[in-house]
Amino acid sequence: MFGKSIVGIIAEYNPFHNGHLYHMNRSLETAGADAAVVVLSSSFVQRGEPAFIDKWSRTRMALSFGANLVLELPTAFSCHNAGVFGSAAVDLMAMTGVVTHLSFGMEDPEAPLEAAARILLEEPDSFKKVLRNRLNRGFSYAEARTFAIEHLLPGAGEMLSSPNNILAQEYVQRIIERNYPLRITPIKRTGAGYHSGSSGTFAGAGWIRNTVRTEGLSDPVRMVMPPEALSMLETEISRGRCILSLDVFWRILRTVLMRDGPSRLSRFAEMREGIENLLTASAARAGSFEEFVSLCTSRRYPRSKIQRFACHSLMGFDHRANRKAQRLGPPYIRVLGWDRKGQEILKKMRTASRLPVVTRPKGRPGTYQRMIADLEYRATSIWENLVQSPELFGESGNLPVRPV
Repeated sequence: MFGKSIVGIIAEYNPFHNGHLYHMNRSLETAGADAAVVVLSSSFVQRGEPAFIDKWSRTRMALSFGANLVLELPTAFSCHNAGVFGSAAVDLMAMTGVVTHLSFGMEDPEAPLEAAARILLEEPDSFKKVLRNRLNRGFSYAEARTFAIEHLLPGAGEMLSSPNNILAQEYVQRIIERNYPLRITPIKRTGAGYHSGSSGTFAGAGWIRNTVRTEGLSDPVRMVMPPEALSMLETEISRGRCILSLDVFWRILRTVLMRDGPSRLSRFAEMREGIENLLTASAARAGSFEEFVSLCTSRRYPRSKIQRFACHSLMGFDHRANRKAQRLGPPYIRVLGWDRKGQEILKKMRTASRLPVVTRPKGRPGTYQRMIADLEYRATSIWENLVQSPELFGESGNLPVRPV
């Protein structure tokens, strides 16, 4: 059984490493909780890339290292900007009806999160004036927002310069906006950042993926992952179930971009200001995904945004569906896996939740739930075609990960 406190963690575990284990343990300790619920990104992640290994393997990793129940953040929200990602993930946590705390990593847990959140929610005229000025000068929205909030709240701009702090800010902002009864539990990050090299026994997930793709499971990688997580990753690689190269992804993406052209691309989520013309022209010139992204990237359009443009066009995620998803949020809570304690939480959640709790999302044709489920099916089907050994019915055929 579990006590009254259940801590929620929003994660990608792409893949699970020592920093994640540290955060899991500190979250449980700091929140005084004896159970953890994880909301996990689906087949495509927030930075606009296919996940390194499938969501079922990442669920197993989570359950092996402290999570008791793992829920899915659908692709409509997991492969999106920080605001959409953070809002939807917090919505899911709150809608469970059982999570009491939300834990997240930060560079400085004492940073003025709540004060910054209120400025960003209220957007006073002084904030909007500085924001517009920076946007008109060609800065990205994230850069302009950081500058504007620093102008009103000294120190907040530096806080929002870190990707992890940006997500933390979005979480807190959503909690305040919706008045959710979630107690925030910031945990000081330790070790290397997302793309940083290894620092002893810690390294970022981006560094791990890049190193595995170039050097395999070398000694530096083995030092920064828990042995059981490393073994799981090794198994997925040997099974041909790990995306060790983006070459196939690039070939499929280039075909779609060249086939659709600017007129059709302009219909997809977040496409604006003629970016579809740049994507098409760059696809014609580039010989690899890396070159394509480099050709498209600018101060106004950072790498992650370009990659999300590409993913949305590949999935067929259009403006209409995107606007509806942002307006309505997640339509269901999908369970990816649980352990024995998680089974008890799940029983309580089925009566406490404010959303349908499902293991295989469906919905009647024409409904919003079906729209989100269909996008999930397309995204995971695309992911399966990027690995050497695809499971062609992986989305509809896999059952949740359960205790044996």
